[in-house]
Amino acid sequence: MNIKILLLAMLSGFATAQTTLDSQMKSYTEKVNTIVSEEKENMKTETDKIDQAFAAGKITKAEQISQKEDISKKYETLINDKIENERQQLEDITKTAVTNSVYNSRLDTIRNKNVLILGTNGFSVRIKNKEKSPADYANSSTLSVGYAFANLTKDKGSFNPFENDSEMRIGNSHSVEVQFRKDNQLGSLTSPWFIRYGLAYRTDTYMPKRPQVFIQNNSELYLDDFADGRLKRSKLRNVYLTLPVEFQFYLNPKYTEYDGKQYLDVRKKMWKVGLGAYAGINTRSIVKVKYHDTNDKFQKYDYTLDDGVNAFLFGGKFSIGYGGVNLFIKKDLTPIFNDKALLPNKNGIQIGIELANIDF
Repeated sequence: MNIKILLLAMLSGFATAQTTLDSQMKSYTEKVNTIVSEEKENMKTETDKIDQAFAAGKITKAEQISQKEDISKKYETLINDKIENERQQLEDITKTAVTNSVYNSRLDTIRNKNVLILGTNGFSVRIKNKEKSPADYANSSTLSVGYAFANLTKDKGSFNPFENDSEMRIGNSHSVEVQFRKDNQLGSLTSPWFIRYGLAYRTDTYMPKRPQVFIQNNSELYLDDFADGRLKRSKLRNVYLTLPVEFQFYLNPKYTEYDGKQYLDVRKKMWKVGLGAYAGINTRSIVKVKYHDTNDKFQKYDYTLDDGVNAFLFGGKFSIGYGGVNLFIKKDLTPIFNDKALLPNKNGIQIGIELANIDF
């Protein structure tokens, strides 16, 4: 769908540019014809006066011919200068129209409007306030949303997101992160190296295998079978504020020329890899349980953990992407849970995808 929208936008942009150029060419032709007609009329007025002077015997035949030649050269230069001025204006307009048709497609550069793209490249919005160059796109501010499947590993060096002995429900445990970040190109305008950094709000939700629930008792956190009825759902949610930083490298850089310079064009589809790290602080940990009691009446409760979860978080990230699709794996290098948590697996791992990007 995204490809179709993009093609329609490109065709619409080029069609608009073509219509504009046709109108401007017509206007240019009319101006040239007007210039020629007006100056020929002025030249005729002057040559008529010379002919009248010759007829009245005021000048000789040689003088008549010489003066007419001077008048002819004068108006030839005058007409050429005026037409050249109009031609230069036409070239400037043409250059602007072509540039706008390439760099200001309806999908991403409609002045003073928000633009929505939805398709195979994910969901993205670009907030457009002014015309951007390729350098502006490369060095941008973005609000991104990522979704990942989360799990716990026993070995903090493990990169297996599907460990079955974690006691967590694989596929139901997940993480959502909203990140405001800056992308900056490193080096020259054609450099394939970028640094990405920002501030993120992250929530990790761990759902234990039924019928287990998280229990906190005398500062200890552990898992136990639910015994107060029919369990519907239980989860532990950790909320973090993190500071992520990532270096990215475009494997097959593609370039474009703008205003006489070569730029790396990040709007083109390219393969890229990234390696980064993040540090964060836990702001809240909540246990939530939903169930049906012995009378089959729906009940729920929640409480905030006093202990069992580490206050600080540090981890690494590897990503690979193509175009607007970015896949990643995150490994928490510090344990999620501390010694007060009597859990077999304490180290977090995530595998996910960026779902949305809002470019400012």
